[in-house]
Amino acid sequence: MNLAESITLYITKRQAAGEKYYSPARVLRALSRSHGEIELASLTSDQVSCFLAGPRTGPATWRNKYGTLRVFFEHWLLREELHTVPLPPPAPKYTSSFVPYIYSVSELRLLLAAVPRCQQRDACLMSAPMFRTLLLLLYGTGMRIGEVLRLRGDDVDLGAGVITVRGTKFYKSRLVPLGPHVQAHLRSYLALPGRIDRNHQPLFQSRLHKAVRCQVVEIGFRRLCNLAGVRREDASLYQPRIHDLRHTFAVHRLTEWYQNGADVQLLLPVLSIYLGHVELHSTQRYLTMTPELLGEANRRFERYVCGGGDEQETER
Repeated sequence: MNLAESITLYITKRQAAGEKYYSPARVLRALSRSHGEIELASLTSDQVSCFLAGPRTGPATWRNKYGTLRVFFEHWLLREELHTVPLPPPAPKYTSSFVPYIYSVSELRLLLAAVPRCQQRDACLMSAPMFRTLLLLLYGTGMRIGEVLRLRGDDVDLGAGVITVRGTKFYKSRLVPLGPHVQAHLRSYLALPGRIDRNHQPLFQSRLHKAVRCQVVEIGFRRLCNLAGVRREDASLYQPRIHDLRHTFAVHRLTEWYQNGADVQLLLPVLSIYLGHVELHSTQRYLTMTPELLGEANRRFERYVCGGGDEQETER
């Protein structure tokens, strides 16, 4: 059995078991394009090393590819199609220096105000009201962009004030409560003329009444940031992303809890569940320290040290 055949069989098996398996499948198909004609058992660690070190491969990408290949090779090792796993030694651990961008409230207002200019051309697949509502829902709920774009009409229950998110990143569904302002914006959007308002239709539709692709939204958001003048001036290689709205939601929520004197430690697991995380440490990645958040945390600490305010409140 050559490598291409083994990869096709393996991907089919994983997807037949109910997995989406999109990103790992892309890695394996890329390996198949490079060495597909080689017999699976003849593949060498040097050839795998060359594949792992391909163009535009940073440390995180290298580790993701390595993990995908390790599980793939172990699958065939257990079935005696391989005698050894042809992988090089794993790379040393590294600490990511990437810092997500946290939008200020004023920057969010600039983005929303620039939406009509951004989408004024007839060639734009997204209408201005649709794009604006999409951004408000992303910021107001912290949902992932893929989750929002997969929503159907019957996933939204404005009467109960909840959205049902199906088939998430971890193959689970969850209910996302909506605040009154988000509900009002969604209600206005759903009342717009020209939408095909059926339960099985996408909630967010293009001008052609089709589902909107993630790439279209990301390109539109990049154009929107340029029009609004929202950009980062630090040494980061990445400009503000639409996924950073999810990070911003988490940080702003935490800051507001501090301002309101809430028990942040008690509420962090609630935030984790709301974001759809399986473990609390996944949520910690979203809690980027901002000057506002640091200031609120310092004030809380000062009250505790100087007067024991929080401790007294807990005792009462």
